[in-house]
Amino acid sequence: MTLAGLALGVLALAACTPDGTAAPSPAEAEAVHTAPASAPPLTFRYQARGEHEFIDQTLIIGNDGRTSVAPTLAITAVDATGKDLPDVRVTTAYGSDRGGLVVQPGGGYDVLAFGGPGAEQVAEVKVTVKESAPADLPADATAVEAKPADASGRPMTKFDPFEQVLLKNPNTTPVSVRVVYLVYDKPKPGTPQQTTAVIPIGGLTTIPPGGTSSVPVTGDAAAAVRQYSDGPAVSVKTYFSR
Repeated sequence: MTLAGLALGVLALAACTPDGTAAPSPAEAEAVHTAPASAPPLTFRYQARGEHEFIDQTLIIGNDGRTSVAPTLAITAVDATGKDLPDVRVTTAYGSDRGGLVVQPGGGYDVLAFGGPGAEQVAEVKVTVKESAPADLPADATAVEAKPADASGRPMTKFDPFEQVLLKNPNTTPVSVRVVYLVYDKPKPGTPQQTTAVIPIGGLTTIPPGGTSSVPVTGDAAAAVRQYSDGPAVSVKTYFSR
C-alpha cells in the first residue's frame, strides 16, 4: 500500500484533563510536514477521557479533504513533559496503524491502548502519517450499527452470549466494514479506561445499499464472547475499512 510522493506528517497530540476537558497543547497545530495535494490533510487530537458512556483514550482523526483515505499511522506515547516513552507499546482497535481504518471527509477516530513499562505515564501521543491511500467510501456515508443476535436472529445485548452480529446499511451505496469485540479494564479512580482485548468478529464485510448482512461469531470471537458475557465492560463496534 503506497502513495507516490507522500510526505510524512508529525503532530503532537494533547491529552484531556482529569475532568474530561481538552488540555491546551499543540494538539490543534498543523503537521510539521504537510502531505502533498494528492493526499487530504489529516489532523489529530488525543482524548484521554471520553464523556459519560463514551470510550476513553481515543485518537480523533480530522480529514480536511474531499475524499476518504486509509492512513497508516505511527503512534508514539509521550509523557506530560513532552518526552517520548519508547518502551510503551501503542496498539489500536481499528487498525489506523496498519491502514485498516477508512477516514471520511470530516474525520473519524480510533481507540488506543498502552502497555509496557511507563504506560501509566502517557499523557499525549505523537502521530506520524507514514502512508495515506485513497479509499472508495462516499464522503456522506452513515455509520453502520452492529446489533448482536442469537442464531435465529433474536436481538441480544452485547453482554449476552450472542452468536451473530447483524449489520444494516442505511446508505444508498455499498459500504465495507469490520466488526470488533472490545473488552475493557476496570480502571483506578481518576484514570482512563482502556481496552484489554480487541477481537475481530469475521472479516471485511461489504453490505449492499439499504441491505443487511449477518456476521457469525466463530473461533476466537466466540470464545471471547463466552468468556466475557455478563462480565466486564464490553462493546461491539463497526468501522469503515477496506
